[in-house]
Amino acid sequence: MPFEIIRGKQHKALRVLIYGVEGVGKTTLAAQFPDPLFIDCEGGTDYMDNVSRFPRPTSWQQLIMEVQQVIQDPSCCKTLVIDTIDWAEAKAIEMICAQYQVKGIEDFGWSKGYTYLHEEIGRLLNLLNNVRDRGINVVLTAHMNIRTVTLPDEQGAYDRYELKLKTAKNGNNSQLVKEWADMVLFLNYKQFVIEDSKTKKTKVTGGRQRVMYANHTAAWDAKNRFGLPDELPLEFSAIAHLFQTEKTAEEKVKELFGVENVQVVDHTELVPVPTPQEAVNNPTKYVWQPKPFTPDEETELARLPKALQDLMKANMVHPEEIQTAVGKKGYFPKDMPVSNYPEDFIAGCLVGAWPSVMQMIQEDRELPF
Repeated sequence: MPFEIIRGKQHKALRVLIYGVEGVGKTTLAAQFPDPLFIDCEGGTDYMDNVSRFPRPTSWQQLIMEVQQVIQDPSCCKTLVIDTIDWAEAKAIEMICAQYQVKGIEDFGWSKGYTYLHEEIGRLLNLLNNVRDRGINVVLTAHMNIRTVTLPDEQGAYDRYELKLKTAKNGNNSQLVKEWADMVLFLNYKQFVIEDSKTKKTKVTGGRQRVMYANHTAAWDAKNRFGLPDELPLEFSAIAHLFQTEKTAEEKVKELFGVENVQVVDHTELVPVPTPQEAVNNPTKYVWQPKPFTPDEETELARLPKALQDLMKANMVHPEEIQTAVGKKGYFPKDMPVSNYPEDFIAGCLVGAWPSVMQMIQEDRELPF
């Protein structure tokens, strides 16, 4: 079967990376994107009004689950914001170190830890591509480092603003994220070169005017695929035209006929109602319902590390289900409370391998009829 040949522009949601100096307004700018939903890794939106956010992820696995939820329910937002990607990277490092029971990413030797980290960030970016394929913009915010670049032959030196992500030789996450993005915006306060009236020497001084840069220079990384000028005011209105989308069916009817409160019904995705026999043949699909935690279970949950608590509550996993799965693997007796498990086992084998744990639990769940 021959492949279809596609010509012309492809109108897709955008992948945007925003980084800049501390306090310049990265989160504030991201909050102005169309209908944003934040995965707030560091609490940057805590004091912002009218911002939608997931619970702050306490583990890398929870962050991944929140991204997956957006893929499963693309109507929840028009822009997914991860604020910030460098704090998210730190969660990935915690997970990797817990899985391999090392204290830090440097303890692997031969930079092997950075290879694992690079692979995890790559998996996240692939998942974010799936978000984009669902018609949702993706925005990553990030902090930055300043590195002094010394020129050869005593030509001088200058400061370079760089993305605050790991840049090991065999795992350059900074480069990976920049390559992934359709647009990289560097945010800073506008700087001016002035001459001292007495000494006649020039110096650089900064003002209060905030700007964003959309093209690469020797001093910072930036790019765009839309012909934006080198410098823009730090306002969403400067790039808003890039996010204009096709009008919805409701908007088109309202525009054509002047009718308010229009609801256009989409019959393309009807949910089938199972017959009784289908429900019996496939009880997992039709019958299972989550059960609330009992007071004793709530007490047990309170004794567990918050990263495990959050994962269990998000999936309505009861402590007994964890104990059953662990008991079948032969790690600990089935009647041993989860709170008595060693900390390194909880971090590495439960939180660190949560997708596998959930698969076992889903297979073993006793479903009511």
